[in-house]
Amino acid sequence: MAKGKTRWFPRHVEPVRHGEYECLVRLTSNAPLFFWRLRWDGKGFLVPFPMVVKFWRGRTKAATHQPKKGK
Repeated sequence: MAKGKTRWFPRHVEPVRHGEYECLVRLTSNAPLFFWRLRWDGKGFLVPFPMVVKFWRGRTKAATHQPKKGK
């Protein structure tokens, strides 16, 4: 598991918080899975065009609440 990231969840498990998630999506039925960053609005993932989200993962609660490093 990547540091600060949750495990991969199947699409039937919905995120609990709004925000951006890393998703593995399928563009057509015979295409490979592609990595895409999509926003969750509480109802579904906001996609730029038709695609199927197969798996998603987000940041862990600890990583979300870490202070951002200064420039």
